[in-house]
Amino acid sequence: MKKHFNLKHLFWIVPLVLLIGCCAAFGLYTYSRSLPVDVPPLTEEQQIQFSGFLAENYKEPLTRELPYPVKPASFFIYAKAGIIIDASNGCVLYEKNADEIIPPASMAKIALMYVTFEAIKNGETSLDTVVDLVPESWAKNAPLQSSVMGLGPNQIVTLNELLLGLSVASGNDAATAIACHISGSVEKFCERENAEMEKLGLTHTRFVDASGYSELNLTTPREFAALARVYIERYPDALKTYHSAESLTFPTADNYPPDWTGRINTRKMYATNRLLDIIEGCDGLKTGFIYESGYNISLTAKRGDTRFISVTMGGPGIGTAEGNKYRVADGKKLQEWAFSSFKTYPAHRTDPVPVKLWGGKDDSLYACEAQTHSITVPNVKEDAADSVSKKVFVTREALSPVECGTVLGKVQYSVDGIILEEIPLVADRTVARGNWFKRTVDKLSKKLIDTLKINSFAI
Repeated sequence: MKKHFNLKHLFWIVPLVLLIGCCAAFGLYTYSRSLPVDVPPLTEEQQIQFSGFLAENYKEPLTRELPYPVKPASFFIYAKAGIIIDASNGCVLYEKNADEIIPPASMAKIALMYVTFEAIKNGETSLDTVVDLVPESWAKNAPLQSSVMGLGPNQIVTLNELLLGLSVASGNDAATAIACHISGSVEKFCERENAEMEKLGLTHTRFVDASGYSELNLTTPREFAALARVYIERYPDALKTYHSAESLTFPTADNYPPDWTGRINTRKMYATNRLLDIIEGCDGLKTGFIYESGYNISLTAKRGDTRFISVTMGGPGIGTAEGNKYRVADGKKLQEWAFSSFKTYPAHRTDPVPVKLWGGKDDSLYACEAQTHSITVPNVKEDAADSVSKKVFVTREALSPVECGTVLGKVQYSVDGIILEEIPLVADRTVARGNWFKRTVDKLSKKLIDTLKINSFAI
């Protein structure tokens, strides 16, 4: 005899089905949460927020102290003040009175070239542009005993040639011509130049002329090294094209109109930087001298992945020959010491680390390096830079809420037991707290996963 379905059965069948369904759904959810984390890409708004956080909180200074202790160098340099830094990260390796305010003399032409390349980048001019040589830029109108490339009336000269005249012959006439070409006058150019220095955070670097002839131009070894670092980073081709050039022949017949019948006083000029052929890998930058500053020189050299920038100012000497002797000795000593003592470990960005979140509106985020830069490695053993160890320490799981920029771990660089640097790993987005139901389910799910993990180890 068949049994008929009784509606009373629904009172226990429906709840049972719902319970089984809920358990199945919870099981599937828990299983999905036990799988490797899948992090969604940042939205445009999140990317802007993260980039802004890094710019505000982890902006790297142009120069900084080494992040690990070293025995101070004990050698002597003749210059009144000096510094040498790792060009890749701004770490100061040696300094002597590095914040002394001293006129840069013709080293100021590096600032002029920096502003000029900025103008070229902005489309205001080009290297092939023929520059109108205003009378104040003619060599015969330059101050007595100042260095010139030989500009004069009726000449046809491009901006590229003027930049060569700056870098090789240290032409004050070329500096005036470029300043007037870019800004209309030397005074207006200096206003622009000083504004650029302020943007870079160089508070003691100011210019009153384009050439560096005036003793009222001011800088410090530290700030000038910082300027040189930015210049090289933004315009690296300038080193090969201009600062490594060892000679310049000017003017030539090409610098005059085709029908020119006047005399052409051609001369060959040689680079004032005597260290281009003395220091291995030296490819810049600029010398400078006025009586008020002494003998100055900014240098850079590269070997492999390692580039150093040195600046010495206030060098002694009676006459050019003696002044060159001392600044060459200082520059060589600083650069060779740096290359024998340190090497650069190139920057390698650590892949973002996925982090699982519990109790949040989102289930994951990335922990990203707050900074990425090369590491200055002391030569504590042979080929120390090739033995750098990189370890990642990170929280793989976190409870919501998590704010953008929250430190979740670190990347540690070390060599031969010496910790060279630790860079924070930070949350790449903000994840708000989930609702009550999401927090409850995540709490139960996490507890179950943790229990199963413990049991699996116990088996």
